[in-house]
Amino acid sequence: MAADDGVRPMIPHDWDPTSADVQADPQAALLDLRGRCPVAGSQNWGGFYTLTKYDDVVMASKDYARFTATVQTVIPASPRKGLPRLPLQKDPPEAMRYRKGLNLFFKENRIRAIEAPTRALAEQLAETLRAAEAPEFGTGFAAPFTVGSLCILAGMDLNEAEELGRLGHDYVAAVQGLDMPQAGKISQAIDGFAIALVKDRVAKPRDPETDIVSGLMAFAPEGGPYSFEELAGMVRLMLIGGHVVPRNFLCSMAWHLARDADLQARLRDGTADRRLLIEEMLRCYAPNQALVRVATEDTELRGVTIPQGCPVALNYLSANRDPDVFDAPMDFIADRSPNRHLAFGIGPHICLGQAVAKLQARITLDVLAALPAFTLGDNTRWARWTEYGVTHLDLRFAS
Repeated sequence: MAADDGVRPMIPHDWDPTSADVQADPQAALLDLRGRCPVAGSQNWGGFYTLTKYDDVVMASKDYARFTATVQTVIPASPRKGLPRLPLQKDPPEAMRYRKGLNLFFKENRIRAIEAPTRALAEQLAETLRAAEAPEFGTGFAAPFTVGSLCILAGMDLNEAEELGRLGHDYVAAVQGLDMPQAGKISQAIDGFAIALVKDRVAKPRDPETDIVSGLMAFAPEGGPYSFEELAGMVRLMLIGGHVVPRNFLCSMAWHLARDADLQARLRDGTADRRLLIEEMLRCYAPNQALVRVATEDTELRGVTIPQGCPVALNYLSANRDPDVFDAPMDFIADRSPNRHLAFGIGPHICLGQAVAKLQARITLDVLAALPAFTLGDNTRWARWTEYGVTHLDLRFAS
């Protein structure tokens, strides 16, 4: 619903991302916007603009002087009270203080080290899913797999993983239902989880090579050691970003394969290029539809003046279908190459966890290829703005 008052002046209402028709087919709505008004205004949530073209999204992602992440990064705005989301809510050079420490846990050797336990977790979950009377991929595989693999990466205990999974599920349900008061309460609980985790590691440090909080405490960033709040803020961002969004993407991959028996068969006989397939899945099912920046000055773009202080959504999902960059952009081409998609963003805020996300995707493809042939079950549910992808997926396995 568009706001009735408090709307920033002069912002047109070109689209409503919460309307029934947009929710039913976001890709069709974005196709329309790219042709009709590529810098699209909306009066929802006080008013904001959406960039739908690839080059504009890339420009704004890199131009942090004019489009800052320090004010707002999602729309509707998440509660600003509580822990900072680091490094997401910082621009360079401040953001690099946090990224350098976190980067240590996302290097190639670290990803290799977690592959075996992550694969073992996936195979165990797949067996349970296969034996289920009513297999549902979201709760039966994707959610426990993404939470579990995050905990393997971060060095968290099983009981910590279970609590994280519950909090993440409840937070997303509140945001998707636009119940911001409830989302705020759950956000405070997630802050509390992050604070308790850091307190535990401060009191009893673990191996800095395998425990991310202990590793960050042992790291020596420029400007001095991380404060308690900085440590908790980095953990806070990782806890939600590291499993909620990947869950949707893995569900989307399974949904696509459930509707394409030929591609399933090519996965099983080894004739599909899995690396290229994952990249095309990412292009078409970018699970973060958009992140937000705020204009630091009046900025003209494609004949539209974006006023200073206005939120600007960088729509990766739309950019990934831009015909100026991709041939046949609305078609899924399993071996598309090159593929310069923006599923992980670009510029100084590019996703730290993309190597982990691709590892999860590779393992999930292996799991799906090893299962009996499958089709869609009775119920499929999709995420709503600003996420994208399948959140609930019933499957039917061949006898």
